[in-house]
Amino acid sequence: MTAQPLFVGAALVLAVGAALIYAALVMGAPLSEIGSIALILLGSGSGSLLLSAAAVRWGGGHLGSLRLRFALAYGAGLLVALANVLAASALMFLSSHDLAFLLLLLGFSAIISLAFGFSVSAALLTQLDTLARAAGRLAAGDLSARVGARGSDEVARLAAAFDHMASQLQAAFERERELEASRRELVAAVSHDLRTPLATTQAMVEAMLDGVVSETAEVQRYLELIRLEIQHLSRLIDDLFELSQIESGALRLRFAPTTLPDLLQETLAPYQARAREQGVALEQHLASNLPEVNADAARLQRVLRNLIDNALRYTPAGGAVRIDVHADGQAAHVVVSDTGPGVPPDAWERIFDRFYRGEHARSRGRGGLSSAGAGLGLAIARGLVQAHGGRIWVEPAPRGAVFHLTVPLARS
Repeated sequence: MTAQPLFVGAALVLAVGAALIYAALVMGAPLSEIGSIALILLGSGSGSLLLSAAAVRWGGGHLGSLRLRFALAYGAGLLVALANVLAASALMFLSSHDLAFLLLLLGFSAIISLAFGFSVSAALLTQLDTLARAAGRLAAGDLSARVGARGSDEVARLAAAFDHMASQLQAAFERERELEASRRELVAAVSHDLRTPLATTQAMVEAMLDGVVSETAEVQRYLELIRLEIQHLSRLIDDLFELSQIESGALRLRFAPTTLPDLLQETLAPYQARAREQGVALEQHLASNLPEVNADAARLQRVLRNLIDNALRYTPAGGAVRIDVHADGQAAHVVVSDTGPGVPPDAWERIFDRFYRGEHARSRGRGGLSSAGAGLGLAIARGLVQAHGGRIWVEPAPRGAVFHLTVPLARS
């Protein structure tokens, strides 16, 4: 706000200076008249600016129409010009004929000027009216409302800013709607996965309390089943807690240089017996001289276990699960492939969503998509890999599924 008066004052000084130079060099005015001309121009110019500013300020507070405010501004300027002409005619002793002709030209210019000002204001008000209607639609809930501004003037930039704001609001609303749907799905999925083991446990406890199961061997079998269901509930609750930490950003990793061959050997050891029982070949192929990775060993092992567990679950007898590890200059690459039914293309991204269960081959009917069968394993795996600064994805294969993950190398 302080820069505007300074700009106007500088423009007045420059205009007076240019007029004096023109009077001296072109008109050949003597030095005695230069001073009088300077006083007249400074006085009339300052008066014109002050009167115009006062008129515009008064109009801004009392006139509700921009058209009237434009007309007031143009009218104030024309009145000042008329006053200057009358003052100049008195000083220069113009004849009445010359003065009348000058007033005629001034009046004609005033009409043209007002008409031009009205057309400019009409175009401006049309743009503002379009902006106001779009804002009204947006306020009423129509998030698709856009101005579609053209040009590069101030009003066009305002309209572009409005459109950008509307796009951001629409995207935020879509995200909120997706989050709300995700919350509903989460509650439904958690309720289902908690209800099933609880109902099973309750039924077995009631059977023992009612005396339906009384033989020692049968009671022992029921107690073992109850223990397994409780373990299932414990794993599901732990998974939910870990997933909430990942999604809220509260997960804290303990990074350290980690040797992948040793970590992989430790991870695969518990699965060797299971693979033999299923008739599945569990193979590993490690590149030589693998560098260390910068990782939280326990969390990275959790990722590998989820992938290997899924691969063994879906690989039929006579099939194979293969783990390949190699490195480039930036990261280590781990590939876990199986010869199971594979992942359909429409599930390549969704398979990493929490509580997602494929409707095709890798469905809940075969145990779900996580170690607990609740559809959390791959969601947790993705969160942990991303927390390490790596990537995890699935790729098509002639047979089975191929999961890739990368982990940054440790820097010396």
